[in-house]
Amino acid sequence: MPAPGHAPHAYRQVQVDGADHRRLVVLLTQALVKFLGRARDAVAEGDLETKATALARARAILSELYCSLDEAAGGDLARNLQALYSHWHEELVSVDLEDDLERLDYVISCAQQLAEAWQEAYRICQNQQRAA
Repeated sequence: MPAPGHAPHAYRQVQVDGADHRRLVVLLTQALVKFLGRARDAVAEGDLETKATALARARAILSELYCSLDEAAGGDLARNLQALYSHWHEELVSVDLEDDLERLDYVISCAQQLAEAWQEAYRICQNQQRAA
């Protein structure tokens, strides 16, 4: 018998395993926002363990997003995203050390906007593929 909570994890794993790389970027940015929100709640509640875990997950996602960029294909956009992801990573290190909610709120706000932009871009690509 699977462990409690196994089914949602398995479903998410199928989503990831079966997704194209554009969809993966959407899923990663959405997960980034989720973990940043968890970190924010944990900082506000003084829950150091949850804060550390959530920030570590968020930084791992940023690293994955950073490493997935292709400068040759993406040009200036890829370079700008690299700089953005690096900046957010540095901000999250500071948040982890200083419990700075203002910095964390800044990263959350930016990440939400980026997640929404990637979702919209993905939707447009899907519509274009269907029309072709």
